Amino acid sequence: MNKDHPDVIIVGAGISGITAARKLQSYGHVVEVFEKGRGVGGRMATRRFAGARFDHGAQFFTSRGSDFAKLIETASQQGAVKKWTNGFSDDPDGYTRWCGSSGMTSLVKWMVTEANINVRTGTTINDLRDMPSNAYVLTAPVPQCLAILSFSQMLPNPGTHIQLSSISYKPTIAILLRLDQSPSLFPEHGGIQFQDHPDLAFISDNQRKGVSDEPAITVHLSNILSNSLWEHSDQEVLAATTTLIGDYLSGAGITDYQIQRWRYAGPADVWAEPTLVWGSKPIIALAGEAFAGPKVEGAFRSGLAAAEKINIALSSTAKSMEGFKNA
Repeated sequence: MNKDHPDVIIVGAGISGITAARKLQSYGHVVEVFEKGRGVGGRMATRRFAGARFDHGAQFFTSRGSDFAKLIETASQQGAVKKWTNGFSDDPDGYTRWCGSSGMTSLVKWMVTEANINVRTGTTINDLRDMPSNAYVLTAPVPQCLAILSFSQMLPNPGTHIQLSSISYKPTIAILLRLDQSPSLFPEHGGIQFQDHPDLAFISDNQRKGVSDEPAITVHLSNILSNSLWEHSDQEVLAATTTLIGDYLSGAGITDYQIQRWRYAGPADVWAEPTLVWGSKPIIALAGEAFAGPKVEGAFRSGLAAAEKINIALSSTAKSMEGFKNA
C-alpha cells in the first residue's frame, strides 16, 4: 500500500464519519477526516450565541444495539453524555433518551479526542483526486456525495447512480430563541415532542435540558411547514413560529434569535443496506443515516459497516500485492 498518503480519507465529521475513522484506525489504517464546517458533529450540533447554548440539530438519541450501547456506556462513564429522559409523553416508553453532557456535539467531540482522530475542519472537498488515497468514505447527504463523486469521476455504475439519485430528504427549520426568562409551561426535563402536529416537530428548553445556563429555546418546525417557509425571510419564519408557540413561552420575551435551515434534515428514503461500497483503485464507500435509518444510532451503524467493508477490501488488496511481490 502507498504510504505517501492516508490509507483512507473520510468526508464528513458527523457521527457516521467519526465512527468509521475510529474503527479503521483500530485496524491500523492511517485515516484523515475532512469536514467543511467549523467543528465536528454534523447534525449533532450545538451553537452558542447571546450568552446561551442551543442544541439546534438532533435533540437526543437512543441506544438499542449492543455496539452503540457499549460506546454510550463508556462515553457516559467519562462524562461525555448523560441520560435526559425516558420519553416525552405523559406515559414514557422507558427507553432512555440520551443527550450530550454540554450539548449534542459532546459525544462526537469525545469520540474524536478519545481516539486521537485527525480532523481537518473548514475544508470543502470538491475533487477527491486532489487528495490521493487507497479508499474514501463519504458520509455527507447523498446529493452532496454524488456531486463530489461526479466531479471526481468516481461515480458507481449507471444503475446504482440512478437509484442513489432517487433518495430524497426532508427539510427542517430550527428556530433558536434567546429569552429574558425561563418559560413556565414546560415539563421538568424541557422536551416537548409533537407526533401528529401539522406545524411543529419538537420544542426543547435548553436550560432545563442542562445545555444552557441561560433561558434558550429551540423550535423545530414540521417538515411540511419547513418546506412551505423555506424561501421566506428569517423575520417571516420568526413571526410564524412565535404565533405557533406563544402559549408555551408563557410571557417570556425574545431578546435574540437565529434561524438554522437543515435542507437534509433526514432521508425520506433509506438504502436497503447500511453502506454501499464499490471500486478497487480507489475503493469508495457511502455511509450515513440514508443507509441505516434516520437516527443517530443508524448513522453510527452505517459508519461501522463502511469501516468493516473498507478494511476487508484494503486487507485483500494488501495480500494480493504481497503475493505479487513474492511470485
